[in-house]
Amino acid sequence: MRRIGSTPAQRGCGANNSCPDVLELDTGDFLVIGSLVGRGVHLTAEGEARMRELGASAGVNEVIVKVPRDCILAAAKQLAAEGLIA
Repeated sequence: MRRIGSTPAQRGCGANNSCPDVLELDTGDFLVIGSLVGRGVHLTAEGEARMRELGASAGVNEVIVKVPRDCILAAAKQLAAEGLIA
């Protein structure tokens, strides 16, 4: 397992146990740590409708996780530098 992108501390997160992060598993799959939508972060009815319009939904074994933009951009920057994404 490895971290993708900058550490939470590098992004200014002070609480080590509650900061968003992106990790890559040895299988190549990713773990994303963020706020679980439905526990303090709510998706509005408009948001749910927009997701359906885009063909997106969460299955019974899935959850929707909100991750701050800077966390995802840091991960994307590292993946691009490694030639894993364009």
